[in-house]
Amino acid sequence: MGDFKGEERRNKPRLYESFPIKVRGINRSGLPFETDTLIENLSASGLYMSLREDVTQGSNLFVVIKFSTVKPGPRVAASGVVLRVEPKPNDYSGVAVAIRRCRFLDPN
Repeated sequence: MGDFKGEERRNKPRLYESFPIKVRGINRSGLPFETDTLIENLSASGLYMSLREDVTQGSNLFVVIKFSTVKPGPRVAASGVVLRVEPKPNDYSGVAVAIRRCRFLDPN
């Protein structure tokens, strides 16, 4: 794999703001999980988050993104596939997800 030295590989603008997210999927051991974490960045086609669960590239995840701490607030449900998993400190991984489907949820 080539060294990109900071070269931008994305073709969609990214929002670098932390949003709370609920994540569901199947971990590397084949067990279902549901956890809360934070998005590190978001675009129309993908997201990047820190995740304590051990997931594999190619696995499917379902997420609900909350765009406000106000209740009720705007939320988006999305499903996607894991593109990349990178080790991070404290038993976390950086997980890049390509969004395949998404929809706005009723705020109630």
